Amino acid sequence: MSTRRNQDANGSLITEQSLMQNLRSLGVREGDHLALGVSFKNIGEVVGGAEALVRALLKSVGPDGTIMVNTFTEQFGLYRIKARVVDYVFDYRSTPCNTGLVPETMRCWDSAKRSKHPVTSVAAIGKAANFLTEFHDHRATAYSPFSRLAEIEGKYLSVGIGGQLVGFRHEAQYLAGLLDVVPKKVGVNYLNEQGEVELFINRQPPGCVKTMGAQNKLLEEAGIVTRGQIGDAKSLLIPADKSLAIISQALKADPTINLCTSISCLWCRELERRLALYGKLKTPRYYQKNKIVISALALANWVRMGDNPLLRYAFRASSAFR
Repeated sequence: MSTRRNQDANGSLITEQSLMQNLRSLGVREGDHLALGVSFKNIGEVVGGAEALVRALLKSVGPDGTIMVNTFTEQFGLYRIKARVVDYVFDYRSTPCNTGLVPETMRCWDSAKRSKHPVTSVAAIGKAANFLTEFHDHRATAYSPFSRLAEIEGKYLSVGIGGQLVGFRHEAQYLAGLLDVVPKKVGVNYLNEQGEVELFINRQPPGCVKTMGAQNKLLEEAGIVTRGQIGDAKSLLIPADKSLAIISQALKADPTINLCTSISCLWCRELERRLALYGKLKTPRYYQKNKIVISALALANWVRMGDNPLLRYAFRASSAFR
C-alpha cells in the first residue's frame, strides 16, 4: 500500500498516534466512557487498519475508560419466521454484526464484552464494559445501554457519519414514549444460555430517524457539541446525559418534530395516527388531511405490520416453489 494512500487531507500519515492526537483535540480524555458511531472508510486509509483505531481509542480513554459500539444484527417479520422461510438464529457469542468494520473488530477483541440482546446488542471494552452490557438481554429495552452510558456521564462520539447518533437517538425516542406506540411485529430466533432456540419479539422496533439529525441543533444551541476531525472524517462529541435529556424532552413535548414526509413511512404515519397528531402539524400533507387516505393507509399499514395468517400462508406457499 502506498504511503500517499495513508495520508489525511493535510498530507500527514493517518496512524494510531495521529488518531490519538485527533481524539485529544476533539476532547476525548482519560477515564471517558465513549459510545462510538463510525464510518471507517470516511476516516481515510489508516496505517494498521481498524485495529489501529480501536487501539487509539483504548489508549485515549486509558484503563479507567470504556469504548462501546453497536453490534446490531438481523430481525424479520414474525410472519416470515413462523412460516419457516427464515432459518437465521442469533447467538451473541458468535453472530457477526452488520454495523461495520470497527464494531465487528471490537466484537472480536479479546477483552470485549457483548450484550445478549437478540437484535440491538452492543460490545464494550474497558472498565465499565460489564455495567454497559451484562443486563442487556432479551428482557431489556432495545437501546438501554445508552441510558446506562448517561448514568456514568459517558459521551457519544460520532465519526464520519454526518453527526448521526446511531442507536442513541432511538433511546431518546424510547424515553419520549414513542417506540412503544407502533406495534410492528418483528423479531428473531436466538440461542439462549441453555443452547435452545427461542423466539424473541422486538417490542421496541426502531423509529424513523430521517428528521433526527435536526435535533442536533438543539444540542448546538445548548452549547454541548464539540466538533473536530478524526483523520479525514468530520466528527462530534456530546455528553450522553444532557443530550438524551434534551432530545427526549423535545420529542415528548412535540412528537411531530420526529415525523418525516414520506407517505410510505409506516412508523411516522402510524405514530401520527395513533397519537392523533394531525391537529398539531404546522404544514400537513394531503395524506395527513384526507380522512379517506388516512383510513386507507391504516389498512395498508395493518397488513405491513401484522403477524396475520394470510401473510404466513403467502410466505409458506411462495417458499414451496423455491
